[in-house]
Amino acid sequence: MSPRQKSTASLTGIDDILLGSVGAAIPPSESLDNALRLFGTWSGTDKLMMTVQYAAKLLIPLLQLRAEVQHRAGRRLKPQSPTSEGLFKLASQLSLARRVSGLWGVLAIIKALSALERSQPPSRAKLTLKRLQGLSMLIYYPLEYVSFFSSPFAPLLAGVSPSMSAKAQLWSIRAWGVFVALQILLFGQDWKSMSRPEREGDNSADGKAQDIATLKKRKVQSSVVGGIYKNELYTNILSFVSAVAALKGGWEASRLSPNP
Repeated sequence: MSPRQKSTASLTGIDDILLGSVGAAIPPSESLDNALRLFGTWSGTDKLMMTVQYAAKLLIPLLQLRAEVQHRAGRRLKPQSPTSEGLFKLASQLSLARRVSGLWGVLAIIKALSALERSQPPSRAKLTLKRLQGLSMLIYYPLEYVSFFSSPFAPLLAGVSPSMSAKAQLWSIRAWGVFVALQILLFGQDWKSMSRPEREGDNSADGKAQDIATLKKRKVQSSVVGGIYKNELYTNILSFVSAVAALKGGWEASRLSPNP
């Protein structure tokens, strides 16, 4: 080997060590591939953001309680936790991000309604229930975002009064409640057909179950004026459990399909 070839080989070895060491140290990973499939979708990202959002909300009172105890013990100057304040801001930003990113969910509903009319549901009852679900979502989404974009968080619709905004929110939540009720009926249909040797051939029920988990707890507590739960802690606990279940379900689904 000539001196020039030795020099080139030496530079190549140095290049491999300096620039290629990071990639070489990372082995192929099915978990990494699965995470990319899941979090590369709107649904997967929403599930992750919801989990972090409600985990932060559950940590806030614990950190605040710790700060108050330390203050009474003379170990802290003020009975406030800067970390809890930061988590509160993070949860608020994630909530807004989820609301804005969910705007395009209506496109999925339109596509689903179109596909439904070109498919062959196993029964007339299921076809009717799914049609009603799609129509309830077509009511839900416009009213939901009229309410959101006329709220103090995103006051873009200046012509919508606070009372109109509140009514839009109330009826959007009722439309969502109709969707949930119809989904329960669909689950009943699936339960009846469990003994059949051949099921529907798709995972629509499982997917919708996860979608309910991501949104139901956010909406149900406000489905009547004044809300169901007086204590926000209960809502946050239920929402966190739902978020974890949705994230777990999405993770399992992404292992079976490239489009969870």
